[in-house]
Formats: sequence, C-alpha cells, structure tokens
Amino acid sequence: MPRYIQHPITNKLIPAEEYIRPRAGGHAIHGDIEPFVSPVDGTVISDRKQLAEHNKRHNVVNTQEFGTEHWERKAKERADLYEGRRSTQQVQRDREQIHEIIMRHERNGR
Repeated sequence: MPRYIQHPITNKLIPAEEYIRPRAGGHAIHGDIEPFVSPVDGTVISDRKQLAEHNKRHNVVNTQEFGTEHWERKAKERADLYEGRRSTQQVQRDREQIHEIIMRHERNGR
C-alpha cells in the first residue's frame, strides 16, 4: 500500500518517496546600511557591527525589533493617558517613577 504525506503548505497528498520537506529557514544576506548620525550620541554609524556595538554600549534597540502590536498598544496607552483614563495603580506607579527620577538627579548633582 503506498504511503502519502500531506504537504504543510499546499495541504496536497504527495507520495512519500517524492516528498521533499520545505525548508524551515535559511540563510539571508543583508546589504550594508546607509551611514547615519546616531540620535543618542551623535557618532556616525556606517556598518552593522558599529550599530550593534553602539546599541549595546547605550542599551538601546532598533525600532524594527518591535512588532505592530507594540505600537498599537502604546498608541492606546497614550490615548488613555491624554484622556485621563488611568487606574489608581498607574497613577501611583507614575508618581513613584517621577520621584525616583528627581532623586537620581539630585544624587548626581544635576
């Protein structure tokens, strides 16, 4: 009796001896990046290695690492903030963050 395997993308039945599993991933070649001036420290970044080192040094990430869900959630949070829809826990958390920032600046003499 012949064996068949269902292709995961097309859902068609293919004889087992003809089936070739689709690749899960592969290699990708990324081109060079255009040189730009860092908005963080003003240095010129001209390649991916410099960008990775810069991001690590300043503890930042590229915006491409965030999905669309992140931006939609943040837009809703901003709208809630501007329209006064915050829970008492959020208000308390915001006050604590502001207090911590003020104390940090006072400790650093700024």
